[in-house]
Parts: sequence; C-alpha cells; structure tokens
Amino acid sequence: MITSLSQRLAFSTDASFYHKVPQLVVQVATVSELQALVRLASEHQVPLTFRAAGTSLSGQAISDSVLVMLTRDWQQIEVLEQGDKIKLQPGVIGAHANHKLAPYRRKIGPDPASINTCQVGGIAANNASGMCCGVKHNSYHTLAAISFVLADGTYVDTTDETSVAAFRASHSELLQGLAELAEQVRNDDELSHTIATQFRLKNTMGYGLNALLDYHDPLDILCHLLIGSEGTLGFIADITYRTVAVPKASATGLYLFPDSHAACAVIPALKQLGVEAVELMDDRSLLSVQPLLAKLTELTPPPGAVALLIDLGRDDEAALQQAQQELEHLLADFTALCPMRSDPVTSQALWQIRKGLFPAVGAVRASGTTVIIEDVAVPLEALPEAVNALQQLFDQHGYAEAIIFGHALDGNVHFVFTQSFASAQEVERYAAFMDAVSTLITERFAGTLKAEHGTGRNMAPYLYAQWGGAGLAVMQRIKALIDPRGILNPGVILNDDPQAHLRDLKAMPPVNETVDACIECGFCEPQCPSLHYTLSPRQRIALMRRASQRPPAEQQEIAKDFQHLGIDSCAATGLCATACPVGIDTGAWIKELRAEQARHPRVAKWLAGHQAGAERIARFALAAGRPLSKLQQRRPTFPPVAKAPEATRTVESSEKAIYFTTCPNRVFGTDGQEPLPQVVERLCARAGIQLIVAPTNGACCGQPYLSKGYPQEAQTKQRELRELLWKDSEQGRYPVLFDASPCALQAKDLEGLRSYELATYLAQYVAKKLTLKPLDEPLLLHVTCSSRHLDQGSSLRALARLCSEQVIEPEQIQCCGFAGDKGFTQPELNASALAPLAAQVPSGCQHAVSNSRTCEIGLSHHAGSNKVQYRHIAYLLDALSTSTAST
Repeated sequence: MITSLSQRLAFSTDASFYHKVPQLVVQVATVSELQALVRLASEHQVPLTFRAAGTSLSGQAISDSVLVMLTRDWQQIEVLEQGDKIKLQPGVIGAHANHKLAPYRRKIGPDPASINTCQVGGIAANNASGMCCGVKHNSYHTLAAISFVLADGTYVDTTDETSVAAFRASHSELLQGLAELAEQVRNDDELSHTIATQFRLKNTMGYGLNALLDYHDPLDILCHLLIGSEGTLGFIADITYRTVAVPKASATGLYLFPDSHAACAVIPALKQLGVEAVELMDDRSLLSVQPLLAKLTELTPPPGAVALLIDLGRDDEAALQQAQQELEHLLADFTALCPMRSDPVTSQALWQIRKGLFPAVGAVRASGTTVIIEDVAVPLEALPEAVNALQQLFDQHGYAEAIIFGHALDGNVHFVFTQSFASAQEVERYAAFMDAVSTLITERFAGTLKAEHGTGRNMAPYLYAQWGGAGLAVMQRIKALIDPRGILNPGVILNDDPQAHLRDLKAMPPVNETVDACIECGFCEPQCPSLHYTLSPRQRIALMRRASQRPPAEQQEIAKDFQHLGIDSCAATGLCATACPVGIDTGAWIKELRAEQARHPRVAKWLAGHQAGAERIARFALAAGRPLSKLQQRRPTFPPVAKAPEATRTVESSEKAIYFTTCPNRVFGTDGQEPLPQVVERLCARAGIQLIVAPTNGACCGQPYLSKGYPQEAQTKQRELRELLWKDSEQGRYPVLFDASPCALQAKDLEGLRSYELATYLAQYVAKKLTLKPLDEPLLLHVTCSSRHLDQGSSLRALARLCSEQVIEPEQIQCCGFAGDKGFTQPELNASALAPLAAQVPSGCQHAVSNSRTCEIGLSHHAGSNKVQYRHIAYLLDALSTSTAST
C-alpha cells in the first residue's frame, strides 16, 4: 500500500493526456488479495481503478481514489493444445506471449503497436487490436476462456464447472437481467441493426453490445462484455486465447499513390488477395519520417501523395512468390518506394517507418505541449473522403502539424496532433475540434469514434452521439447490473459530465532538455531495472513534471524523496532509450543531476590522477572485506581479488590485437579461474592471433566518473586512455579489445582506434578459427545493457549458440541492476532487477555466461540455491575449443 505523495504523483499518469492523483496505490499479488480489496471497496463504496502497464491512450488507467496495480506475480503463461491456445495472466506483456508461441508458429490475435510494453490485462480490457489484427482476431473474437472478479468480490473461472455452477446459483438475478436485456435488444430491430453495422468496423466505443446479439447464454454474454470494458465491469484474472497462425513466408513493400482516392481504390483488391496488413500514410506522415524513408529510397514523395505499406504472408515460398507477382501486377501503375521484399531487415526497416509516425510528431512538438492520438473507423468505401475531410478539419482548427495514418484494410485511421492546454483559448480550440470530429464521423460517415484505443475519458461525452439514446440506455443498464454501486473505474466509458474530456488535463511543463520530449507512453518501463524497486524512467519524468505544479512545501518533500526514488536508485545505463519512441536516455538526465549534486570534486580529481594507487587500495580493501561480506545476505559477496596473468605461450603473427584490461577485471577476480587476459591470450593463440596485453598504468575509460556525476574527470580519463592505446596500437594499426562490455561502450568512439568489445572480437575473428565441442546441457546467458547498446547482443548470443544448443536467456530481465558498484551500495536495486532469475535456473545447471565482471557478480549471487557462477563467455570458449589447425 503506497501512500507517499511522491510515489502517488509518479503513478498519477498513464499514456493519455489526463492526470489524476490517487489517494492510495495498492499493489496486489494474488486473486485472493484482489477479492479482499474489492469486497472492502464495495462495502465502503470506495472507487477502484485497475492498471496493467498504463499504456492506455484515453485516460482509462488513472484515478483520484484507489489505483490498483499488479505486482510481477501475475506473469504466468501456459501454452495449450500445441500452441492452438494460450492461457495468460494479466501481467504478461503481449510480446512475451508471442515469444512463447513462436516455436509453434502461432501468435495471439491482438497486435497493438505497444505490444512490447502493454500487458494482457490491458489488451483484453481495451479490446486492443493493431496493425494485423483486423476485426476478427481481437480479444473478443479469440476468447476461449476467462477468469474474473466482479465488483462484489466474486471470482469465476469459466474452465471450472464447479466455479461456474456456483456462480449461476449465487448470481442468478444478474444473469437473468442480462438474458432479459439481450432479448430486449434482439427485439429492437433498429438498435440490432445499428449494433451489427457498428461492429462490422473496428469499434471500442462503449461496451461490446454485440455480445447481446452474438450469444444467448448470459454467462457468455458477461464474459464478452468484460472484453473492452476498460475495468468498469470487473477484473480479468486470466484469459485463454485461441491463437493465430504465423505465415511461414512473408514480404513487405511500400508503394506511393498520387492521392488518398487512388490509394484507397486498390484496397478492396488487396483485401481479396489476402494480404496481412495495409497501412496508409498521408503526405504529412511521410514528411515527418523523411529521414527514415531516405535510407530506403532516393525518391521524395510529392505534396498530397499517400503511401501504402503492404505486408503479404503465405504458407510457403512458392505461394508467396505467386502472390507477389499478382500484387506487383495490381500495383504496376504506381510508384514502388520499396517493392515487395522478403528479407527481414528491409521488412523491419519499413515497419519502423510506420511505427515511427506517432513519436515523430512527439519529438518535434513545442515545449509544454502534449501529443494527442485519436483513432476512428469508417466504412472502407468512405475512407478516402474521410481522410480528406479530416485534413480539412486540421486546417480549419489550426493543427498544421497533424498527420493521418492507419489500418486501411479496416477503414481505421489514427490522427496525431500536438496540443497545449495552458490557456482557456487552447482548451476551447481542442473542444471545438473534437465536436467537429464527432459530427463528421458519426453523421457524415456513419463511422465509429473509437476503433482501437477505448472510450476512456476523452470520448465518454460523445457516447450518445455514437449510439443514440437507446444504445446508451442499454450500456447504463449493463453497468447497473454488473457494478450496481458504481465503484469500478467511475467516469470511464459512462460519464454524465458533457465536459469530462476537458477536465483533469495533463500539463507538460519542461523539466530538462534531455527528457522534455517524453510523451509518457511507458514504452521504457520493461527495460528498467528499478521498475519494481522505486520508479521507472517515465515515472521519474512524470514526478518532476507534476512536482513543479505543487506548493513549495510539497516540492521540498518531493525533492527529498526524489534523491532516492529518482537519482540514487537509477542504474543510468540508458537501456530505456533503446525502447523509447523518441530515443530519450533518462539515465543521461540522472547523470546530469548527479553532476549538479557532486560534492567531492577534489576527491574525484585526485582519484583520476592516481588511479593505479586507488586500485591498489581497492584490492586491499576487497581482500580484507571479503570474509565479512559473506555474512551480508542482502548484498552480493565480494569476489576474490583479481590476480595478475601469468606468462603464456603466445604466437608470433602478423595478425595482432591489443588487449586492454578494464578496471573491473583489474580489481575483481573469478573464483577458481585463471585471470581473464590469460584465457583470452590462449584463445587467440589457438586462432593464430598474437594478443598483446597492454600495460594499463591506471588508465580508465571514464565510465565510473561519468556515472557518479564527474564528467570532466571522465573526459580526462578518456583522453589519457586514447593516448595510451594510440601508442600501443601503433596509431590505430591493430584492433583494441576491451574485456568489459560497459567499458567497450564508453570507449567505442575513441578517435582513430578500432575498438572492440571482447565478445564481439571473439565472435568475428576467433571463434571461426576454433573447433568447438558444444555442451549437451543448458547454458544460461545474460546479455548486458552495454551489449544491447553495442550490437543488440548479437555477438554474445552467437557465441553462446556455438557453446550450447540449449541457450537460456531468463525472461523479464533486461538489465541486472548491478550498475557498476550499485550492487554493493544499492543491493535492493540488483535484487529487484534479478528477482525472476532463480526460478528460471534449470536444476543442476553448471554453466552461465555474460561479458561484464560486475554484472556477473550480481547474477551469481541471485541465481538461487543452484549456486551457478556466471563467468565471461571466454572461459567457456576456452574450455570447449581447440584450434582448427591442430585438428
């Protein structure tokens, strides 16, 4: 139970442009805890709002009462019927579900753009769809079974006959009410026709009234009403999906059309051809991603042009080639910015252009403004006119930067624009624009105002415009039957306030240039090691934004709290930037704050000038403190002191490399193992490479100083290192190897040097010259943050696959949280980041590898009772290899 102001402010935002400060945040770990909480809330009529990942775009996941969040305990996945079904708890990230299904060539139907971040609870509660989902593969249509908790605390598992029978007996009045309501709707020809027409489109506006027509059993109706109910009818405790086949062969292409009419004219034929997806991008969209587009084509789209991104999939290559020929014939009269290509690199680049549209607007918005994304759907035949009409609305209301893109196969388009809420005039402009959009879509095009993103708060006042009095009355009756006290997410979907969409608007005051482009989408959060310990990158930024609007006394309280929550507990590895749509490195901002707070510049300067002596002191302290550290259960045991490498038999060769022993490997040794430089020298000798271990003379890449807030000292050490290695490498003639990935990342741009992270060099130049006898047992692999930055971990993974066919990368761990020395100084960060590790270590597993000594210390400590020790992957390569020449 979280009550502190600072944390409540940090949790007061989701990905929408609304903001409410919860009075209490409750994190629940089990169904029984959730039931107890709901019963208590019902008894005292206290409103509850459920949040999964908080990527909601319409204000569904915020509350000024009690915000209910999931702990990491809700991540169980069970693949059923050889992948034809999958059972998921609500905390499972959508992409993780697809990862489990990949061996079966299956996936879940919903594929929202946020699938790498959003969780199943939110996917189902919002009936999210996405680019390839269409109408038929969403949660509503692929639902096989569900477990849920209602507003009175009742738990129902539809796969358990006893549970279902008990519910039918205890809630017969509720079920009878739903049955009667369904019959009433079926007997109303006009309303039935409206429902059927609306749900031919993508539609998340209001409750899923199609359930009243599609099902007769009131329990089936209830289960399907929960889908898309945005947490207003109950809590989804788990869901079982019928999965969707993944094409065995696929191709992607990008084609240019003179206008939206020409583009939309070919969509029916594309639909008949059976393409997987068609994404429309208007001329302003193409302009916003021109730098990405220029990497694939030299053509510049003319004004007014519209592009279609087309994805084609088939069960084999022959069928794919035939379909490609048909498609190319169909599009022969139009410009191919990138013709159909089946290589995954091009496909990924093309989809990156499409996925870059939303953040492209966010990245260039004016300071203090927010990004708003809305989505509508119209009948396919009306799509070109709807696109033109929306563009005219943008011009009329002064949104010159607005772009339109979307899922053309479904007549579903998104429009993105920037908005300030700093003045009454700006709020009025937004209100007038939304009124105009409502009239345009519902009256002129008979479309839906919310195709994918849920009703939320911003479309609740337009529910009547969409559904009329009869439809709205049915929805009100549904809410009254299932949540009679109205405690579940009040104000969302149903809201009597016609101005609800203009209240609780989120201000976006500037905080720091490094992070001001943040749109608070939350895409960074799965990457962050402090997510379950203190705050995520989004929450750090949100807290400082919200703090600037609080009274002075509260600002002081928040600043005091932020020292631990925001600054001291941040790993500052920049991994958040790899998932951020606009590339924000929150860690860089934190380093700036540390530099502002730096209290010991003289000490830092002295250490920088006496690094070799400082290391000798550290080695002595390490030796003296190691016995005591074994008694400290909360933090990793100190490793042994690193030994100097012994002379080994090297080779004389024209192929040479310079080996730089980094600070971590000069201080920290590995239990029972030779020094790492000695092992690498032997490996290189087997490959016919002469390795020259450079004298370090206290040289350092500067990373420790930079992370502590001393950038000047870091720059000094970098200059010294560059001078040393420039000489040792004979002015850049020979490559330089760094034996710790964080140091390699820090030194990768040293002028004139060909620097390599050790695993990368081994993968590219050494391993291919060795004969390896792979393990016939599992191999644990941890890809460090630095390796993810350097090459997305590809080199380390390639080496691991050479060493074993059973490579295991523990899930839910992106960063180990050791962060240099924080594993010793902030052991809770390391413990939180690695909490999922021990349960994923196979019994009897004896081999675990990585490429950063400090990370390996924390990993070994938190691997559980298995006592597996993580080592640099070079040790395993050495143990498994002989030279190709000798065999």
